[in-house]
Amino acid sequence: MKGTKYLNDGTGVIVIGITGREASQVVIESERLYPGIVKCGVTPGKGGTVLRDDCPVPVFDTVNNALQIKELKMSVNVGLIYVPPTSVLDAVYELIDNGIKLIYIVTEHVPIRDSIIIYELAREKGVTVIGGTSLGCFVPSVGRIGAIGGKDPSVAFRDGSIVVLSKSGGLTVTTSEMLKRRGFGIYMALAVGGDVIACTTFADILPELERDKSVQACVIMGEPGGTYEEQVAELVTNGGYTKPLAVFVAGVFQENMPDGVSFGHAGAIVERGMGKATDKIKILEKVGEKTGTIKVAKFYHELINALISLGVKRDFKDGSSDEIKPLYSTL
Repeated sequence: MKGTKYLNDGTGVIVIGITGREASQVVIESERLYPGIVKCGVTPGKGGTVLRDDCPVPVFDTVNNALQIKELKMSVNVGLIYVPPTSVLDAVYELIDNGIKLIYIVTEHVPIRDSIIIYELAREKGVTVIGGTSLGCFVPSVGRIGAIGGKDPSVAFRDGSIVVLSKSGGLTVTTSEMLKRRGFGIYMALAVGGDVIACTTFADILPELERDKSVQACVIMGEPGGTYEEQVAELVTNGGYTKPLAVFVAGVFQENMPDGVSFGHAGAIVERGMGKATDKIKILEKVGEKTGTIKVAKFYHELINALISLGVKRDFKDGSSDEIKPLYSTL
């Protein structure tokens, strides 16, 4: 298999809400870049049509209708959800009831009560749910799910051995581009989503990366709120992940602000003193000193130095230079 559990050369996607403005744009763009990954879509009332003449992805009224087609039944194994927040739970039920085991939720601000139901349902049924508020997944040698990388993913991504994990879709792409400039290629970039309830956390993903021989190291972008970084520290302490792990935790400034205020993502909330960035950094640094596996970057750009200090080898030549020439030198 080429790729990962989250996206590989056998991935076939069904898009819920495919004819919506954002979903249709993303599907048309993605199919132009990586044809064949999106197999079909669902929009009630538009069954029997195609997305667009120049992008003839078939549209069905329900997931069940789509999977009545033998070819789709054999090829569809991932659900991508682009529906309003209050419709997400129904979409998840529909996908799970039809045997889909990997689901991405792009929708932001899914009601917390619904997110809890989705979380529990996924655990009960053995389904992996990424999101809500996930920008998707990118594997340079395979393609993408969602909008990650924009119109030209080659700007930010080059094939390599580093995995980038972040709650932020934007930082997933920005970090990948920074690594690329410095000689580190991307094996997979995955935006796990920034809602209050994360159905898949960093600690859920790392054990799979531990077993994947193509993964040399992992970079994690952390932030205030939740206990996701603390879970990573516990996992590493218990030997569940032993490969190099470079981490940057944003949001130290937030500790000068009132508790309970969200900065950025819905899940980036410090409440009752819990979830502070400095506490996460201290825990990760302590585990890093003990195990030699984790290196925390004080500043974002120091993620490169963190990887190097952990002994991670470049995938190709460093494209940057320490010599900075003034702009007028080229006139």
